[in-house]
Amino acid sequence: MANSFVIISVIMATGIGALGSLYFKKASDRVTMRFFANFSNADLMKGVALYLISSIIFILALQYEKVSILYPITSLSYIWASLLAMKYLNEKPNILRWIGIVIVIIGVTFIGLS
Repeated sequence: MANSFVIISVIMATGIGALGSLYFKKASDRVTMRFFANFSNADLMKGVALYLISSIIFILALQYEKVSILYPITSLSYIWASLLAMKYLNEKPNILRWIGIVIVIIGVTFIGLS
């Protein structure tokens, strides 16, 4: 059976990574081709920091659990990103996106039960 603390940590990491995506979206209209100028884009830097934190949590989790169990859980980030986009970016998902979210939840549940 999978280590519950590790699984919960990876689930939290997916939420952190999805929040990073939200900041990337907010930053996207101010990204420039001048590499160093992007360091003054606070939303971009927040997104990078959140992605980094998420990746570190995932790497640490891999020390204690199989990648075949943990990696499928990262698909939860699609769910969190969709929910965050609905709440903070006023995006309206269509029926196909909702069906996809349900399929992801079912798939992650099967992985957790195996």
